[in-house]
Formats: sequence, C-alpha cells, structure tokens
Amino acid sequence: MDGIPTFPSFDIEGQRFSKLILGHNPLIGGSYMSRARSRVYQETLNAPEAVRDIVIQAIRSGVRSMMLGVTGEKDVHVMAGLEAAQEETGVKIPTIIIVNRGFEEHVELLHRVNCAVCLIHGQLTDALFDKEGRTMKPEFEHLTRSIRQLGFIPGMSTHNAGEVIPAAEQFDVAVINTPINKVAWRMCPCEELVLRAIRQTTKRVIAMKSLAMGRIAPDDAMQYICRVPDVDGVVVGIGHPYEAEETFGEASRILGAMNR
Repeated sequence: MDGIPTFPSFDIEGQRFSKLILGHNPLIGGSYMSRARSRVYQETLNAPEAVRDIVIQAIRSGVRSMMLGVTGEKDVHVMAGLEAAQEETGVKIPTIIIVNRGFEEHVELLHRVNCAVCLIHGQLTDALFDKEGRTMKPEFEHLTRSIRQLGFIPGMSTHNAGEVIPAAEQFDVAVINTPINKVAWRMCPCEELVLRAIRQTTKRVIAMKSLAMGRIAPDDAMQYICRVPDVDGVVVGIGHPYEAEETFGEASRILGAMNR
C-alpha cells in the first residue's frame, strides 16, 4: 500500500508510531457501553477474518501502529487477524502490548506481533501505586526492569493519571496510556489533575477512551482529542471497518487542517 498518506507520527526511543493507534477492546468483545454491545462484538468479531478486515481498513486510513494483548484466549484471533492484514497489505506495523505479571513467559508471542513497547496493565499499575508515599511499590520497578532486559520499551497504563503519573515520573517508563476525552470519562481523580499531570510529565502520552466508549460521536471526540496539548498518540478501539473509515477519516481531516 505504498503511496497511501499516513498519520503524523511520534517517537518513543527511536521507534515511530502513528498518532492514531488501532485499539483492541472491541476485537476481544469488550464494551463499557452495554452488555448488548459486548454481545454484538463477541458474536461478530470472533474470527481472524473479521479482525483482518478492520486492520486493513485502519492501514488504508493511515494508521501504522496497534495496541493489543497476547496472553488472553480472545487475543489469539486478534493476533492472527493482524498477521493476515499485514500479509495482505505488505505493511508491517509496530505494536504496543498490554502486559501483566508473568509476561516473561510470552516473549515469543511479543516478537511474533512485532512488539516494541510493553505497557503494564492499568489495573496492575494502579494497584502498585503507593498513595501514602506518593511513589510506586518495588514490584513496579521490577516489572519495568524485566521489560527493559527483554529488549522492549517499558510503558504503563493508568486509570488514575492525576496521581500515578507524578508518582511514576522517576521510574523507567517511556510512555503512559491513560483516559483523556471531552467528557472527562474515567479521568481520575479529576480532569484538572489529569491534564496537569500530562502537561508536566517528561514521558510520552497516549490517550485512550477518547470516544468514552461510544458516549461521544467520532467527530466530536476527534475534534477534542487531536487538539489536546501534550498528547502524542490516540488509541481508538474499532468494531467494524466502517467505524475505522469514519473515525480515522475524521482524525485525518482535523490533523490535516491543523498542519496547513
């Protein structure tokens, strides 16, 4: 797919990622919107072919990076779909992989999906926040060290960015993934502290939940998130090729207008 315009990119320790990143939550049947929406995803995105079509449309739309997991049962068809899309398009994209305790056992899978960054799962990151000491517990440093020793770039997700980002500033974390959206959904402990934390951190910042899991229309969501200062990347979960075309198309239009 040479010649197709791609999104602007950002750098994490020499590895380039497109500003818009394909997320995986719908691809594994996840939805915070409703049980019905989750059921639709589970019934329609349960095969590699369905994932392949979404990844292909994302690539056609200019996306050149993806965030996913590798250890869950439902991750298997996502990995297969990604591989099929890369083979069909001839485009190999770097991935950001969400990891938990014991990730060291899955190094072969990490290499298989072209992993560049390992993100410590948000629930684990937040559990390792020492609120009293305003720092991270020793296990957090052990995890980042293990990621680095295995040849990957350490990162973390958090659902408590206003407190956890400052606490993690002194640790070996290159990128932070956290909710940022127009309605402040899941921005904890409050929008003001989250925006202050991302403004002051020296780490790269990826915004997740930018559509607030369907609570914000794609055009409104992209109008907001593409203009937030200090946000390097935006990860968006997509459940259908049409959604990829609409959401990434809107982001492309906004970013193109901003760069004129």
